[in-house]
Amino acid sequence: MLKIDSINKKILYLLQNDARLSYKDIAQQLNRSDSTIRDRIKALERTGIIQRYVAIIDKTSLGFNYFAMICANPNSTTNLDEITEKIKQVDNVLRVYQTSGEHRLAIFCVASSYDALKKVIEKHLLPLGLEDEKIVIVLKADHEFLSPLVIP
Repeated sequence: MLKIDSINKKILYLLQNDARLSYKDIAQQLNRSDSTIRDRIKALERTGIIQRYVAIIDKTSLGFNYFAMICANPNSTTNLDEITEKIKQVDNVLRVYQTSGEHRLAIFCVASSYDALKKVIEKHLLPLGLEDEKIVIVLKADHEFLSPLVIP
């Protein structure tokens, strides 16, 4: 198990803000050598703490103007883990979470129009074995962002 000390926490925080930072950039900000930063990042990757690097895309600029959250339950004959895996394969699904409370699943998806969103839900999600669904359409979002974690 890799120790997450204050330097590793700072590296993770910086990479969450900008995964394109070079070893040199991070080293300068943390007053460490490039090789130290490189070795630490490689260790964070090797142990699975850093799982991947991604780009956050402005979905509206690509024509995805409708965003919805669908809360639902699997029907009584559907296994929660199995349906979660199937939902992850549906086009336009951004995220799926297993949740506690009234609904066991929260599904986030996008579409180019209301009709396209309705099609994703009715033709691709509900037939997987969902019931008791509650659909919340996002009317306006200023921007999508991922806040960097502040690691205790």
